Amino acid sequence: MRLAWAAICGALAMGAAEPSKLPNAENASAPIRLLPRFPDFAYLPAPGSFTPDRTFRLSQDYPANLPAVEPAVQKILSIDFTHDWRAYANAVLTYIMEGNIEGRGVSQAFYLEDNKVRRWYHVPWQHWGPNGREGLHGLTQEVTSKAFYLGPRQKTPAETWAVGFYNARGGWLIGRVWAEADNPDPGAVRRAGGFPVGTVVAKLLFTTASPDEVDYLTNPVQWSAFVYPPPGVKSTGVRKATDGVIVPVRLVQVDMMVRDDRAKATGGWVFGTYVYNGALNRSSPWFNLVPMGLMWGNDPDVRSQPQATSGQPFNPDLKETVINHADSALPSSHLGYGLRLSGPVDNNLSSCKSCHMTAEYPQASPILPTMTKTELGKKPVCGDATWMRWFRNLGPDESFDPQAQSTDSSLQLAASIQNFVASKNQSTGGLYASQFWKNRAMPIAGVRGDVPEDGDPCRPIG
Repeated sequence: MRLAWAAICGALAMGAAEPSKLPNAENASAPIRLLPRFPDFAYLPAPGSFTPDRTFRLSQDYPANLPAVEPAVQKILSIDFTHDWRAYANAVLTYIMEGNIEGRGVSQAFYLEDNKVRRWYHVPWQHWGPNGREGLHGLTQEVTSKAFYLGPRQKTPAETWAVGFYNARGGWLIGRVWAEADNPDPGAVRRAGGFPVGTVVAKLLFTTASPDEVDYLTNPVQWSAFVYPPPGVKSTGVRKATDGVIVPVRLVQVDMMVRDDRAKATGGWVFGTYVYNGALNRSSPWFNLVPMGLMWGNDPDVRSQPQATSGQPFNPDLKETVINHADSALPSSHLGYGLRLSGPVDNNLSSCKSCHMTAEYPQASPILPTMTKTELGKKPVCGDATWMRWFRNLGPDESFDPQAQSTDSSLQLAASIQNFVASKNQSTGGLYASQFWKNRAMPIAGVRGDVPEDGDPCRPIG
């Protein structure tokens, strides 16, 4: 049954949040459905221009008490990822898919409210800003893949749109940070010692690139997304609730994180990435995903950068990363700095762990060393001391910068607080942020960094 616009508009009355309190006055009259505390999304086509079968719902009934570790997660935690990394990666992928894809067409998958096996939860406050949550699948805009980044035939820059979610143990901590909808508490992460062991995080990443230019996107998992700005158009930074265009986006990558205490010495998380390969043409397209590898640490002392010879490259010096370098089913792709784990749409000078390690509030450092400068105003040199700050191993409640509060590798959780504070700043002339942090008895930090320049300071890898 197609969802009536009147039902969407009428659902505004269901939530406790009043339209006047929405973060963007432009969106105050937007036909969006509000659940009790947080908006589901911000952007949807104008009434009459397109009527969706359904719209995205934010999963936000976070557990009040810490749930037990599920048997399926206990199974994951029983696998030695250092010796049987593939079994670990496959068990996590099965866990992510279970209940989210069965009995549904591709376009109806991963509406979390349909899952009858287990509960998953979204992070709130991803709706705010010009590239916030669109209303069809809850996707938010991420990085732009420049020409040839996804493959040798990619001539058109492609946008990345993604949605992430946490299992019940992760949802419990999200609920503690956001126990008060108008007063987030980043200190809850520190008091909890980070996310509890057994937390599983998943993120689906879609690209606007076409199979004509990226061959492994053939037989795609394809969704429709209401994106802004249109692919190839520069954002003006100003957006109304109904601005945007509906475009097809195709699954290119799935990321996962598992809070596993066996990785405690290297930060407490195991990271993994899967790459879509439609040429496999398996019975369910969702299982055309091939594991690229795992990493549980940043190998802080490794600066070597071996060049690729044939097949998927790997660096034998890395002891906290394993790469699926001998599997012909894995599409050829770049990796990260020193051949650390990094997916097709990720930066080739970083790593999964390196990016997520910067998750903190306030955001005192950018996610990439290329985005910062030394105290002398120069870019860090590839592999120097400043550069290697991004390749440390930090504990779950240890922040990247001493003046900030760690959000334990959750960039989404950090962004949710940043978005909330930024929205308040709009209505207080910039005074809210300093008062918000002052009340938490820690100094606020400024962001050191700038927009990365074109060109890589490191030798190209892979």
